[in-house]
Amino acid sequence: MTANDLREMLQVTAAEGSDIVDLAEDAIAEHIQRRRIRSRRLAVGGVALAAAVVLAGTTWAVRPGGEHPPTASGPSTAALPPRLARSDLDNPSGMEAALRATLTVDASGCVRASSGQSGVTLVWPRGYTVRGDAQSFEILDRTNKVIAKSGTPLYIGGGGVDRFKDTWTGRDCATGGTLWLVGDITPSR
Repeated sequence: MTANDLREMLQVTAAEGSDIVDLAEDAIAEHIQRRRIRSRRLAVGGVALAAAVVLAGTTWAVRPGGEHPPTASGPSTAALPPRLARSDLDNPSGMEAALRATLTVDASGCVRASSGQSGVTLVWPRGYTVRGDAQSFEILDRTNKVIAKSGTPLYIGGGGVDRFKDTWTGRDCATGGTLWLVGDITPSR
C-alpha cells in the first residue's frame, strides 16, 4: 500500500463523517513528508561520501616510476625513500657547465641540488640509483659505485636543458625551475 492509497482511504473514511480520521490524515501526511526529507538527506550524504571515497582513492594512483604519493596518515616526508629523475642516456652528460651544490631531498622525496637557488631538478643518467633515507643518502652509478653523498658540497658537471623529455623517468620530480642534466661529479673545496 502506498502513501497515496492510504491517503485516499483516510479521505473516504473522513467523508463518512469521522473527525478522528481527519487528524490521522494530517499526522500521516507529516510523517510521510519527514520520511521524504530524510531519504533526500541520506541520498545527498551518500553521494558526498562516494565523492570523498573517489577523491581519497585518487591519492593512491600510481605515479610515473611506480611510486605512490604520501598520504596524511602515511609516512612522513622524512620516511620517504629518496628518488631520482633519470634521463634515457647511459652515460653522464657531456655538457661542461658546473653547478656548485649540495644534494638534498625535497618534500616529495626527490633528490635536488641545493645551491642557493631554488628549484634545480637534477636529471641523472639511466641506471643511476639512490640508497639511504631523506637525511643521509648516496648516489650510485651504473656499476654501483658511490659518486655523491648528501650533505657534501659538490661540483655537478653537465648543463641546463629546456624541457623534460617523455623518455625520462621521475617527471613528478620536475616541479618547475631549472632542469640540470647531470655530468661528472667532483667534491667542492
